[in-house]
Amino acid sequence: MKKIYAISDNAQTCIGLGLAEVSSSLAKSPEDLQQILANIDHAESSIVIITEGLAQKSAEILAGFRAKNNLPLITIIPDPQESPK
Repeated sequence: MKKIYAISDNAQTCIGLGLAEVSSSLAKSPEDLQQILANIDHAESSIVIITEGLAQKSAEILAGFRAKNNLPLITIIPDPQESPK
């Protein structure tokens, strides 16, 4: 079965998706994202979920990855909302 990966710049998102049995990695910078994408096993993965804030900071990296790779499919999810105080 193919895997789903999640990459976020938010630790809570990684923890939450990890509880749903999604392999998650924390990327604190676009360079971290680039390294994580390079280490993903393309034959084993089908979808990579990336949070919106990280994707915006890493637009060029994602465009280059998409241009070179048909799979895994990269999808962007919204960043977590802060709870009202």
